[in-house]
Amino acid sequence: MMRFFSLVLAAFALPVVVGCGDAVPPAPSAPPSLLLAAEPTGSVSVLDAKGKAAGDEVVVIGRVSDIAKGFAAFTLTDTSVEYCGEGAESCGCPTPWDYCCEEERAKASRMPVELRDKKGEPVQAADIGLRLLDLVVVRGTLAGTESGGLMILAKDGWYRSDRPKLPEGLDWP
Repeated sequence: MMRFFSLVLAAFALPVVVGCGDAVPPAPSAPPSLLLAAEPTGSVSVLDAKGKAAGDEVVVIGRVSDIAKGFAAFTLTDTSVEYCGEGAESCGCPTPWDYCCEEERAKASRMPVELRDKKGEPVQAADIGLRLLDLVVVRGTLAGTESGGLMILAKDGWYRSDRPKLPEGLDWP
């Protein structure tokens, strides 16, 4: 009987002991809406934006080529670079949602986009409402990166202008 009482007491005490440690942070959730209701006007290409200076206000159009998991951040690729599934003649790539057929050109035509909070910290988000190859228009400010390039600090989200379709029988990653 004493052994049973000890087990019951231990079972009730365990949550108290576990609860005394560091609090577990809540899981990130998507901000109410990262998609703008209307397309910002006056957009320039990613390549044109790369020719501007840090601190410049910009509206940039490009295709999503990478999405940061857990954050309101992604990479835009200039629309002059064809993705593998674009155009009448496909390169026969098994991953038509990427730029592996034009990888070198695509690398030189990319720019990261990030939404930050009022403290300047990256916004956490489980879902940003975008997928690879979405044509997106972003309004924001250019900022320098550690590697010496530029990135777009989005003002309040982005506008998805187009969402291409994959060939029959393929699914988005």
